[in-house]
Amino acid sequence: MKCPICGSTGLKTTNTRSTKSGSQTWRRKECKKCHSSITTYEKPDMGWLSIKYAAKNISLPYSRSLLNKSILLVFDDEELQSINIENVLDTIEQKIVSTRKTIITNFELIKIVLNTLSPISANAAIKYLADYDQSNNRRGLNKILKSL
Repeated sequence: MKCPICGSTGLKTTNTRSTKSGSQTWRRKECKKCHSSITTYEKPDMGWLSIKYAAKNISLPYSRSLLNKSILLVFDDEELQSINIENVLDTIEQKIVSTRKTIITNFELIKIVLNTLSPISANAAIKYLADYDQSNNRRGLNKILKSL
């Protein structure tokens, strides 16, 4: 990493903390050359994760942007004003990481998202389930609902 002020690569970390949600690491760094201080936020790269779609027999890489888009679509405009979507996404990713799996099924992802959305907005959780269960399989939907 380079100092944004002078471009030097000589940065030293002077302070490190976990953020309140625990999903990121906050670091205070100081440039050895110009002595300016900068703050960075680091979070884990989820590039190791794949989502397996059993109905199509394929696995696709996890995409935070796709998850973000799908969650934005299920909230009403009024709800979006009072919700921090980044915190919702961070919570979902923490739950994914806690499974300790490198491949999760789309049903597992739906379940994690529903467990995260339900306390925030029942309407959003229902919309997500209706919109993003790609199997359109009543049995699969019942299985997910019972597991909640």
